[in-house]
Amino acid sequence: MAFQTGSATSFADLLSQLSTFMQANGWTEDERDNANGDFAFSQNSIYVSGRWEVGNEGVFSLHQATAFDGVSTLPGDHTGDSGNGYNTTTSHAASNLLLERHVDLESDGPYPNYWFFENNASPAYVHVVVEFTTDRFAHFGFGELVKVGDGWTGGEYCYGNRHTATTSTSTVSTWLLDGVFQSISGSDENRAATLRMSGFASQPAGSVWANVWGRDVNAPPDSASNAKANVSGGYRSSLLATSLGLFNGSKSSGFVPGYPIGCTFVDGDISTGGRTAHYLGYMADVRGVNIRNFAPADILNDGGDQWYVFPARLRDTTPAAGVTGFAGIMYRRVDA
Repeated sequence: MAFQTGSATSFADLLSQLSTFMQANGWTEDERDNANGDFAFSQNSIYVSGRWEVGNEGVFSLHQATAFDGVSTLPGDHTGDSGNGYNTTTSHAASNLLLERHVDLESDGPYPNYWFFENNASPAYVHVVVEFTTDRFAHFGFGELVKVGDGWTGGEYCYGNRHTATTSTSTVSTWLLDGVFQSISGSDENRAATLRMSGFASQPAGSVWANVWGRDVNAPPDSASNAKANVSGGYRSSLLATSLGLFNGSKSSGFVPGYPIGCTFVDGDISTGGRTAHYLGYMADVRGVNIRNFAPADILNDGGDQWYVFPARLRDTTPAAGVTGFAGIMYRRVDA
């Protein structure tokens, strides 16, 4: 369990600091190739990798697999790859990476602030927030759900961050394990978070992955052409999000109704009348929150806990590119 905050002079510096932080806390750096623009990390059954365009840093892809096959294998081609992330060519061009699951920091820095939140025990996770320019934030991460229920295998997730719209309700934007993102224009479906999941009767044959988004159809196949399931995410969409997310908490009132980011899978065939909703679990130490009464990077004290509060992208209510109103995300600081 660890926390770190600081600034970074460039993307390479950010990645270097993140790698050092993760390794110091028990994660494995499987690859970091600054010459070609590849990286990979692992812990437990979490395997993530990514790529960026050398000389045009600031945009990077994120891939999730079931193994790491070695440095000679490109990100997106490792065993059991989920299929989300640019893996149909050897190109590292940022113009291609933007078409798939990615994070766009909009420049090679410097980045005024970053925050790393980590747990290396189960449920393990690394959640990262970057203030890439003043008051504009990006979120990305990977980890394991706090699982609910038996009878299924998996729980590992990976998410990027894409938002170019003018409001937080955009269906072409995605954060965390999102439940509103649902665009299938171009390759948008490949921008969604993924969750390793198997063991449900209605999953497609050979399926070990699910898209986490706001649709119950149209998940793209994984890299081995196996169909993926469709799981509804809990950020921006769930009974908790649509109820607690409306309340304006504040420090003075001591009332801050953060809602958990969970995942739900609907199992069964609607044509036979037998469908069951399975609540799969939720992200550890992360909540969605209304930030009307909070400043970016505000710190909330809850007993012995500290929660850091951030805008989804840009805290503003005037429609403009990147604006996300009062949609917020809070992370619990956990020190060893």
